[in-house]
Amino acid sequence: MNDRLDILDRLYDGLKFKNATYTENNNTCVMNFLYNPDVFKPNEQNRIELLNKFKEIIGDYVKFDIKFTNCPLDKRTIANYTYSTIVNIFPAISKNFTYDDVSVNIENMKVNITLRLSPSAYEYAKSLNRETLIAEKLKESFFADFSVQFERKDDEVVVENRIESNAEFMSSIKEAEEKTVYELSNQANIIGINDYNLATDFTKVKSPVENVAICGEVNSVQRKTYKRNYTRNGETKEIERAFYNFTLRNENKFLYCVIFPKQADEAKGDLIEVGMKVCCFGSFREFNGKMNFTANSIARCEFKREEIKSQFKHVNEEYHTVFPQKYVDYEQADLFSDAEKTFDGSFVVFDLETTGLESTKDEIIEIGACKILQGKIVETFSTFVKPSRHIPKEITDLTGIDDTMVENAPTINYVLPDFYKFCYASTMVGHNVSFDISFIYFIAKKLSYNFDNPLMDTLEMARAKLPGLKNYKLSTVVERLNIVLDNAHRAINDATATAKVFIKLY
Repeated sequence: MNDRLDILDRLYDGLKFKNATYTENNNTCVMNFLYNPDVFKPNEQNRIELLNKFKEIIGDYVKFDIKFTNCPLDKRTIANYTYSTIVNIFPAISKNFTYDDVSVNIENMKVNITLRLSPSAYEYAKSLNRETLIAEKLKESFFADFSVQFERKDDEVVVENRIESNAEFMSSIKEAEEKTVYELSNQANIIGINDYNLATDFTKVKSPVENVAICGEVNSVQRKTYKRNYTRNGETKEIERAFYNFTLRNENKFLYCVIFPKQADEAKGDLIEVGMKVCCFGSFREFNGKMNFTANSIARCEFKREEIKSQFKHVNEEYHTVFPQKYVDYEQADLFSDAEKTFDGSFVVFDLETTGLESTKDEIIEIGACKILQGKIVETFSTFVKPSRHIPKEITDLTGIDDTMVENAPTINYVLPDFYKFCYASTMVGHNVSFDISFIYFIAKKLSYNFDNPLMDTLEMARAKLPGLKNYKLSTVVERLNIVLDNAHRAINDATATAKVFIKLY
């Protein structure tokens, strides 16, 4: 079979067959190709020709799809990838190994790599002929031939942590910055559940922000109603629903707010009184040039102003461990060709797989994310994460991820800096985003990264724009929108499907 598939490499200059992935539940075989953008540009014509070749070689008893991966021969990209490959896949020879120990030389389509190893790692690697194995591993991901040679370091330099001792990371600490927050206490729920203990200073908010807590004193409140159509069992009725407008005051500044309670909670809005100290959770919106606030929940509380100083790390200049991949998907063009939907802003749609449900006790074992620009998916970020404990059987049964799959994966302190770079200056989006972001917040605080990105939730978007579904699980929503979700409960697959839901519903 491999000899027959080699024919595919000769169809176009600059194109190389990488591998094939078969998914049994939809009987689809995805053929993965690498291409050199200086020589080959994927288009629909050569895609069709390749599909026809597959059917000719293999037969048409399965469905075929093609994915092209851009593979430029760039020294920095290859050096970064080589470094992460040594650290994550060949840990036995990575003792005291740093990014500066990688040298790359490119001549035509041949890449020569020199790796400087500590004396003990050098002897071990040479004895097992690791040069060939590393070269083959690199060749899988680049459109080139690789040769690898080892060079022995003169002395053993102790490097306790390859990431945190890197000069870029050491210089990435920001100056201490002051931030005003409000510490909340004695909360008593009025509408919804309020389980947060810090609120932001709404007087400092100048642009739309999703999913934040605020607090203040109620200055005015008014109950209003609106009418909406309700359909059940094919019969449409007009019903009247209540909502509440109220203003909050804090340090002689005012914020206009609104809350739309669920039908069962409508009467609870009458408990909101002028002079009451409250905290709310919701999102800032701009209306007529001013910031307004739409609350999802509200509670009575006490609050105290706090000035805190925090130190956070800057975003990396380069990726160090996990390298985003260009997203190429011809289905994407087909999916949105009828509308050509585009919108401004940078969005990162992400999904996590974890060892359990508690962010303060359980750990991340996989991160998958898609970056959206101008309404299109342009890049993906995907990695396993090695936890400090065994993966529970019920998690393996759900996700298919077991201990052997994460054995050589980077730990979270290596992954998070790159994920922070991938998400920087973007709105972060998830399906039930509060669950996934709680894990990111918990570990980010430990590692001094400030994920203060705006948040959006496709679960809430679906509830608002797709009324009447039996439930709003991701599998149900994608089925309603005719979006394919293969191999659910794997982070990159769920993230990609969620990204397509977001584009559809935005």
